[in-house]
Amino acid sequence: MRRQDALWLGAVCLCEMATMLVFLNYTAVLPILQEEWGMRHGEAGLVFSAYQACYLLAVLVLATLTDRMDTRAIYLASAGWAGLAGLAFPFLAQGFVSAALLRALAGIGLAGTYVPGMRLVAQRFSAAHRGVAIACYASAFGIGSAASLFATGQLARLFGWRLATGVTALGPLLAALVAAFVLAPAPPPPGPPSRLLDMRVVRNRPVVWMIASYCAHNWELFGMRAWLPPFLAASLVRSGAGVVEASSFAAGWMAVVLLIGSVSNVVGGWVSDRWGRVRVIVVSQLCSAGFSLAIGWLFHAPLWLVMTVAALYNVFATSDSGALSTGVTELADPSLLGATLALQSCLGFLAAAVSPTVAGFVLDAWQRGGGTAATSPWQWGPAFGVLGLGVLLGPLSMLALRRAQAATRQN
Repeated sequence: MRRQDALWLGAVCLCEMATMLVFLNYTAVLPILQEEWGMRHGEAGLVFSAYQACYLLAVLVLATLTDRMDTRAIYLASAGWAGLAGLAFPFLAQGFVSAALLRALAGIGLAGTYVPGMRLVAQRFSAAHRGVAIACYASAFGIGSAASLFATGQLARLFGWRLATGVTALGPLLAALVAAFVLAPAPPPPGPPSRLLDMRVVRNRPVVWMIASYCAHNWELFGMRAWLPPFLAASLVRSGAGVVEASSFAAGWMAVVLLIGSVSNVVGGWVSDRWGRVRVIVVSQLCSAGFSLAIGWLFHAPLWLVMTVAALYNVFATSDSGALSTGVTELADPSLLGATLALQSCLGFLAAAVSPTVAGFVLDAWQRGGGTAATSPWQWGPAFGVLGLGVLLGPLSMLALRRAQAATRQN
């Protein structure tokens, strides 16, 4: 990789990290908001899912537009939107409905930065370095999420959740400023422009199966990111800690866990350049499914064991991210890259929007007694279990992809 390309990639990853500062600030203070607003787990999950739901609707339009107009302009406008929507949350959120609406609006900003940024990375690097480059970019997603959790958790402990979420909302505005100097105009490629939900993408069977595996990955990953910090916080509260202190500690540890996962993402992308995308995806998803099925039942286990399992869980849940995204870009028709990434993100974030809510309603279904806190492994075990069952569809999709590729070669 040339030095100039490496510096450019570093700057783009920095912008991605800054835009992600609003992504998990809600999760970091979720136990505090549940207690303050009296939200049940299902409602709390819906607020988290609202972000993904609006993202998936917006990404269909914004990612497809990169086949029609300057990607840089889309990125800059969306980063500014993300910052303004994030700043509105601490000023206007007063309960479940207002919080869900404001988080939904913030999801539009992610739709116009993450996928367009990935397109810019994919277009700049050749196949020899694309796996590592996209894995680095995807890791910036995780590092920014970790920074979001850590900064929000610590600021909330010192100054309250409203100031904490307001400060982290400045990140996307910083990203817009940096990107304005780093990104060159990126006009669409020659050829007929793609259409919204272009059916030519669906006729590419290998791409469809790679996207299906990405959906299984997102089902588990975003369900885990939504509920692992509250799980750790609930474990601390059970041991006698206060809600604010427990939330701050859980957010800090989860930030460390996400950073570890970001390293595994880069390693997974590097290995996939040499060992193959499909092998990395299958091994990662089988291992992460095992952790999903196990971790909730460890609610009464010693804290050191829970924290260790959480770290390993995140390593395998994220190690296939780069391989999945790179696989989609390699299998896509170059003239339909924007439409393909739009479909990938739309379906992937549909799974990401549904799984936190499903897990939340599972927690509520097994709730015993009053209050909103989940205090039993019989709640957490099934909640994380539904995430594990979902990700098992990923290896099955990879088997179907192999068969589709074999059929294509025969024809």
